[in-house]
Amino acid sequence: MSGASGNGSRGNGSRRNGSRPRLRGDGGWQVRVLVPGLPLQSCSVLLTGPQSEQIIVDTGFPQHDSLLLEGLQRAGVKAGDITGVINTHYHLDHFGGNFLFPQAWVYGSKQDFDWAVAIYESVSGGETRREVFRRFYPEATEAEFDRMDEARVLQLLKWMWDPATLGDLARYRWREEQELGLAGLQILPTPGHTPGHLALAVEGIEGPYLIVGDARPFAEDTAAGYDMPPHCQQRFLASRKLIDGFEGILIPGHDDPFSQSREAVTLGQQP
Repeated sequence: MSGASGNGSRGNGSRRNGSRPRLRGDGGWQVRVLVPGLPLQSCSVLLTGPQSEQIIVDTGFPQHDSLLLEGLQRAGVKAGDITGVINTHYHLDHFGGNFLFPQAWVYGSKQDFDWAVAIYESVSGGETRREVFRRFYPEATEAEFDRMDEARVLQLLKWMWDPATLGDLARYRWREEQELGLAGLQILPTPGHTPGHLALAVEGIEGPYLIVGDARPFAEDTAAGYDMPPHCQQRFLASRKLIDGFEGILIPGHDDPFSQSREAVTLGQQP
């Protein structure tokens, strides 16, 4: 879950040869942003596969369902045509529209799902902010607690959480139990923001993409805005290092897609 989005400089779209996550086969997926990442609005991405698969990565807040349906309409795709949903993690602003696609399978991390649902149940059960935050964000500082209070995180969760937004849990498939199994798509564990956060590497028609969710919520590290503190800072930084090694188009959780090269990342890290 993130807040404001920053608009930093974008790359020139070029992609150089270098190391990046290896994909199994060449799926030739078409990649389209359905809902752009904005303040309090996660990015939703449509993947159209070579076998006419229609997969959505992250479905936004439940209250933003109309935005997602409008995005599908602009893409010329019906809600009933969606064959699968991939959730990068289970903050409410990334899975709240899963209920719109009852015919589709859903893929994510069971570890992340159980952790997040426990938060929502604790909040709904009346636990105080410190009880909730201490238990689920053990590394968060008092200042970060205060920021969550200012952003009214608990109030938002109480207002928005409804188990019905998940849909039928029998259609959920878990990374811990099975691979995604689609050529041209590769799940990459990127824990830290949440315990079981996932990114998705895509062999796109135009070149490689990496959909990173809130493992990198903004294009620029200096972007002003609110974001939840990492569940584990060490793992968050390790996941960011993996992301920084990717060459191609990155799609953050709360910002516009941008081009990244290893050379640009290296230069940006120099003192």
